[in-house]
Amino acid sequence: MGQFLEYVKIAYKSILSNKGRTFLTMLGIIIGISSVIMITGLGSGVKNALDGSLGDLFRGQTYIYSTGEENITVDDINYIKNNVKGLKMCTMENYYRGTAQSVKGEFTVDYYMVNETYEYFAVEGMLHGRYFTEDEVNNAENVAVIDEAGAKAFFGSTDVVGQSFYVDLYGDLLEYRIVGVRKAKESQLMNLVNNLNGDYNLVKLETPYTHYEKATNDTWIMDNNSDVLISSDSPDVNDTLKRIVNILESRHDVRGEEQFYIDSFDSYMEKINQVIGYVTLFIGFVSAISLLVGGIGVMNIMLVSVTERTSEIGIRKALGARTGSIMTQFLAEAAMITFVGGVIGVLLGYGG
Repeated sequence: MGQFLEYVKIAYKSILSNKGRTFLTMLGIIIGISSVIMITGLGSGVKNALDGSLGDLFRGQTYIYSTGEENITVDDINYIKNNVKGLKMCTMENYYRGTAQSVKGEFTVDYYMVNETYEYFAVEGMLHGRYFTEDEVNNAENVAVIDEAGAKAFFGSTDVVGQSFYVDLYGDLLEYRIVGVRKAKESQLMNLVNNLNGDYNLVKLETPYTHYEKATNDTWIMDNNSDVLISSDSPDVNDTLKRIVNILESRHDVRGEEQFYIDSFDSYMEKINQVIGYVTLFIGFVSAISLLVGGIGVMNIMLVSVTERTSEIGIRKALGARTGSIMTQFLAEAAMITFVGGVIGVLLGYGG
């Protein structure tokens, strides 16, 4: 142990006597390690950011689309909702884009025609009031749920339960009474998308689909519905989705014709994360090359150091030092350089 400490002491003195050369030797190690850590950390960060921003909004949600002439009817959706267990949400999601006028100006309204299970579309929950009920949907009442940002922009306040206003949908003027305010999305990604789309004065309104039919006598949008939005708490989600597709195929007598297909958010996230993983792996591999370069640099400098100290080596051998002892001394010096460089690289990598 004492001999090992002596090797370390000699190596330490040698490093201090050549500070500039030692730092340049360490630089390759520092850059290599820190860049690998930062690149892999960045890849994990992007994965987590996407999974957090989008996953909180859409995780577990699946659209089942009609690909052919067969539409998914309201009766289909009600049958699935009442006969398939474990469904949190089972609704159509049709919408028009209209306008509404307030004392603050004219606003664009995304007018969603849904049923009561659309309450579980997102995880934000309700800020004020409640969601409309199944009875209100069946009775085609003119109730609505507005988003927090829209309520604040349109009314100047978020506590607007009980307020009424008119929406102009291509010439049809419809009055709605607000029964609930949905919390604003906390997703920075979704807010950015809305800003890029120019949706600064956008109000999202969720209403019973039945009221639109009753108020306008227009059944076209429901008769031509092409999708159903599903969210399930079932641990066997895939089995549940396949069962829903089988039900639709049976009700429309198109078994085996692949008229309906499943479009799952989770599958998209899996593909996105896979691509990010490949990119991160590739960039990490490129960054790791600098580690190899750094290692070669250490070898080169130690070779130079041996050449410079041939007289010292000769004297030590003349005094009886073994070749292994001399080699251990140089290895201790190289190990100390790479260890210190590695520690600095790790600290910089995690800091970055």
